[in-house]
Amino acid sequence: MKINIMMVLALLATQVLLGNTTKDHSITIFVHGTYLMRKILQYSPYRQQIYCPQGLTLAKNLPSHYHFSKIAHGCVACDNESYSIEQFYVFGWQSEHVSDAARKKAAKVLVEQMYEVVVDYYVRHQVVPKIRLIGFSHGGNVILHAADYVPFYADMNDLEIEAWLFGTPVQVVTHDLVNSDCFSNIYSIYSKKDVVQVLDPQGLRDRSLTKNHFWSGRTFCEFSRCVQVDFTVNGQAIAHAYYNFIFQYFPKIKKIIEEKSGHLHAGGTIAVDFKI
Repeated sequence: MKINIMMVLALLATQVLLGNTTKDHSITIFVHGTYLMRKILQYSPYRQQIYCPQGLTLAKNLPSHYHFSKIAHGCVACDNESYSIEQFYVFGWQSEHVSDAARKKAAKVLVEQMYEVVVDYYVRHQVVPKIRLIGFSHGGNVILHAADYVPFYADMNDLEIEAWLFGTPVQVVTHDLVNSDCFSNIYSIYSKKDVVQVLDPQGLRDRSLTKNHFWSGRTFCEFSRCVQVDFTVNGQAIAHAYYNFIFQYFPKIKKIIEEKSGHLHAGGTIAVDFKI
């Protein structure tokens, strides 16, 4: 009996030390989109919808009724083998600065802190984790810019990084980054009803762009190494803000997209209708 008690205590101590890990040792990082009045909104009644600290933060450390906490818990509820509340991060950045320079600066911080998380995970578990990046709106462009900085970390060159972009404005400055070797897989989800996605006038900040690229685009070049998804919900195209409602179902959406795009080895376009 004493031996059994000691074994139980040892197992409990191990769980306290290591925490709950996912079956495939994957870490999820959600990168939010643009909040034009971020500093004002975080002190308003809308705080719970937009707030997260700057940099990487475990979603579990946010109040349970906050938007990003709900997303994390929703994902865990959908698939607790591939998602853990101990391994679900939110990345906050100064999105009120509407410029590519701000997004590139945020990407640098993202990669720096992501590297620290990977090293910490390896030290605790002796396993190199996989990284799952989810970017909403211009958060997707922050993720694309991460490809500019990952190569500076030799230890991350073989790291498996998967990127999921939702409603991300396709811009000339980040367009070709979808072809970066630092992404093992990359998916771009768009809706034909999403006006906000293409509303950012990149031509105002770069006069060298032709009139064909004055506004942001909806899709990448057909030859891009990226799976592009014409996304609908219950048979209907969705508006930009509606993505915020469905992120809690991300594991289910991911599974459908992966199953339907399994035959695509070098990019392509598929149509997916998600039923709620």
